[in-house]
Amino acid sequence: MADLVLIHGAGDSAAVWERQGEYFSKQHRVLAIDLPGHGARTSEAGMDRHEKNAAEVCRIMDQQGVSRAVIAGHSMGGAVAMILALDHPERVQGLVLVATGARMKMRPEFLEQARQTAEAHGNQIPSATHIIAVEQMVHPSMPPAVIQWVRERTGQASAQATYADFLANNNFDVMARLPELRTPALVVGGSEDRMAPQKFAEFLAKGIAGARLEILTPSGHYPMVEQEEGFNRLLEEFLSAAAPASAGA
Repeated sequence: MADLVLIHGAGDSAAVWERQGEYFSKQHRVLAIDLPGHGARTSEAGMDRHEKNAAEVCRIMDQQGVSRAVIAGHSMGGAVAMILALDHPERVQGLVLVATGARMKMRPEFLEQARQTAEAHGNQIPSATHIIAVEQMVHPSMPPAVIQWVRERTGQASAQATYADFLANNNFDVMARLPELRTPALVVGGSEDRMAPQKFAEFLAKGIAGARLEILTPSGHYPMVEQEEGFNRLLEEFLSAAAPASAGA
């Protein structure tokens, strides 16, 4: 059995990992985290630096009695996972980096829209929660039920936290530090991801020694949902390799 920590992306919450939580909790200890300002924690202020988010993940791991774990991060969550592995390597059994990159500059129009929304709504979740339309994030071939599932489980963050997420992403850059990552790593990308293109995943896999690269197709920015079966199989293989070391830690 492995300990698995799941970190959501910008403007999202632990809800995006719902299917993996259900699947993997049968065999592993799963901790799906809401960062401050997200999900059940929208009354709290979101953090505008991923170093702070990584420290918060460590705090929650301590609170839950998890000393070391496989850390899986989606999009922004991948950035948090990489910072955690760089700053606290003793806490990381393995890295699973999903639809993310070593640098995450935000488009100026997204930053400005998030800023204006934060000024208008503060720690509330605005009625129009998706600054980036769901249709831009998932592959157009996805069934309507999948698109609706993503729509219902994304955008679960306060306006302030979403803006903080975007600022943190915009300041994130570990391109030169990837060789410092020494933990086993699985890098998963979506074949038609417009938010974190396939080349982002390829750069990560090339920069992290021994990393395994998998591109799921067809998929946009949510491969763990759009290609759920294939993603779960890859993660299960990764966890199975990590479990013996976890048991002996």
